[in-house]
Amino acid sequence: MESILLLRRYLWIARTIALRMKISPILFFICLGGCLDFGQDLELIPPDVTDKELTEVTRRTGIEFPEGTIGLGYLFQGSGIDDALALKASIPNEERLDFLKNEIFENGDKSKCSIQIGRERAWWKLEELKERVDRKMDLPKGRFVECALGKENGKWTVYISWMST
Repeated sequence: MESILLLRRYLWIARTIALRMKISPILFFICLGGCLDFGQDLELIPPDVTDKELTEVTRRTGIEFPEGTIGLGYLFQGSGIDDALALKASIPNEERLDFLKNEIFENGDKSKCSIQIGRERAWWKLEELKERVDRKMDLPKGRFVECALGKENGKWTVYISWMST
């Protein structure tokens, strides 16, 4: 619902700009769409989720993964106006406490994850986590990350959603 309201607002602003410039709103949207640099979407599942994707998530979120982390699902949405990504990964049991030293767990908001970029994917089973710890955090330059760590099938599993606004 929020995204629909946000889209309506963007469309209204763009229409207003087009009318003030005395050009057709349709022509304005065509020009605007041609000027924006849209990326591509990418979804990976094991064994294709590699250290490369974990490194990319670290670059965007600041969340560092311990050695032995296994990627269980990766989604990058780059085809829209704002980029977004989702990651599901398994953290080694003995590394859980070190993982909790990431800034998001130390300083993040303790409310439950709500964005869930990957919720439409079969591998995204956030609601099944036991012993769950959720955090949210605003990042510089209008970016946002949320993270949940908990037990899934007896293993420590992390779910991360990140978006650029």
